[in-house]
Amino acid sequence: MNRSALNKYAQFLTDTVDIFSVLVDPAVAPAPGSPAECELRAAREQPAHTGVWGESPVRTAYALAAMSYSAALDQGRAMAALMTGGFTAVPVVVLARSLTEVTSQAWWLLDPGIGHIGRVRRLQALRCRSADEGQRAAAADSVPEDERYLYTETISQVEEYSRRLDLEAPSKDGRVYVCGGERLPSASHRVKDLFGEVGVAGVYRLYSAFSHGELFALWQGFEKTTEGSQHIQYRPAVNEESFKGAVAVASYALYAPAARAVSLFGLDQRSLEEWIDEHDAMVHPDM
Repeated sequence: MNRSALNKYAQFLTDTVDIFSVLVDPAVAPAPGSPAECELRAAREQPAHTGVWGESPVRTAYALAAMSYSAALDQGRAMAALMTGGFTAVPVVVLARSLTEVTSQAWWLLDPGIGHIGRVRRLQALRCRSADEGQRAAAADSVPEDERYLYTETISQVEEYSRRLDLEAPSKDGRVYVCGGERLPSASHRVKDLFGEVGVAGVYRLYSAFSHGELFALWQGFEKTTEGSQHIQYRPAVNEESFKGAVAVASYALYAPAARAVSLFGLDQRSLEEWIDEHDAMVHPDM
């Protein structure tokens, strides 16, 4: 294993996280005339069940996207911390898979072209899924039904929020959560769409295999050895290409919602353009 290459990949991922961390800074605000500023202005006048929406529903959608993105940044930091040569690529790839799922959630919430009503509908579809999953988890954890609101937001609470905003009640259509015309895709579909937007082939199924312990995936982190004629062993190995691939995927997954946030909030795009050049130089050093 080329230790200098591993250090280079870890440093690139660390730098990517540092560059994009500015997007979750509470001081970041929509620029005048940006789509986000227009959404907030429209929300202040949007009729509700009583009165008007105000900015809170739209700002809540922005805040949950930022929270998801912040979680992904933490996963990126954890990936870099594991790239010391003392671990196989398996935990790094597992983190990369989780990172892509949570960034795809932020990416979906930050679509610049859906307007204030579409954004809050997406917020409600996401909250409905979370409430459904949370209530199931509470039931599995033997939490009494009348105490589950302490464990998780409930579906009835999400429905009441929609009622107050004069929005459609979110619901589940098969395996998809829906609010009005907005449908929350599954994680696998969101990840596919995210990578499609940045022109990168999807690797979700491959990376899922690492999480599930599929042998063809684990073999990328171990090598077979034979001692004598009877003893067969698979020993940890450091596969440079697996680390490189995980960093490339994670960094693109972090870039996609960052690009949407920059467009939505009308922020300076120069740091994104510089990052693209650095990423391409890391992934394709011979170009």
